Amino acid sequence: MFGTILSGMSTSMFEISVVSNNVANAGTTAFRKSNASFADLYSGASPETVTRTSTGVGSLIEQTRQSAKQGSLMEREGVLNMAIAGNGMFITNTANPDGTPSDTLTFTRDGEFSLDRNGILRSSTNDLVFGYDGVGGTNLSQMVVPFQNEAGVQLTALDIDPDGRMLATYGPDDPVLIGQLAIAVFPNSTSMRQLGMNKFQESQDSGQLVLGVSGQEGFGSIQTGLLEASNVDLTTELTSMIRAQQQFSGSSRILQAYTDMIEKLTR
Repeated sequence: MFGTILSGMSTSMFEISVVSNNVANAGTTAFRKSNASFADLYSGASPETVTRTSTGVGSLIEQTRQSAKQGSLMEREGVLNMAIAGNGMFITNTANPDGTPSDTLTFTRDGEFSLDRNGILRSSTNDLVFGYDGVGGTNLSQMVVPFQNEAGVQLTALDIDPDGRMLATYGPDDPVLIGQLAIAVFPNSTSMRQLGMNKFQESQDSGQLVLGVSGQEGFGSIQTGLLEASNVDLTTELTSMIRAQQQFSGSSRILQAYTDMIEKLTR
């Protein structure tokens, strides 16, 4: 009986910790909230067991799932601030100490990008942002925007089309294609491995990586001058917190009542 009561207290405390993390990240760009799920426990039963007299033995934490719900899009000036409206993630890569790309791909919905002093496109966590070196390319590579062309003319403008093409303008010349941003999708993106800092990795449960570009069938569209807000609904989270508090309070009262009964029986 003690185990049953304590399991109820444990699951309610776990739900409060999940809610606390969601609320703490309500202002984090492109944060994906988590939902805790629980399961009931029953003791082993034989064919002779009378079903109507069997009782459960508590609850357990089944798993924590991410929510794939789209966060709202908020305005953020700058062509390198981007959001994906729909399915997909930007592809990033943590560079080796010598600055070259590593072998491990990471994925994020956070499109707050910038150029470093070498013109390399980087994420808010200073990771390399990957794309294709041309439209319809097949090989991923880091995106680099030269600050001057071969003639020594300085970069005067940078634009990103809705299909993810990056176009650089040098002086009065026509725009030059730099590359095209790539988008990744997974059959089960809610099961991706969370790395923190809005970064995710492919996992066995997430399914195989599928690459594409903005606007392609099954892929979202890139929108510049916007960032995706977190998908945390504070009203929902506070409701879950109240429910978890009530569950914990109820379990505490049952524990006190059971302790009193045991004490009276053993006098």
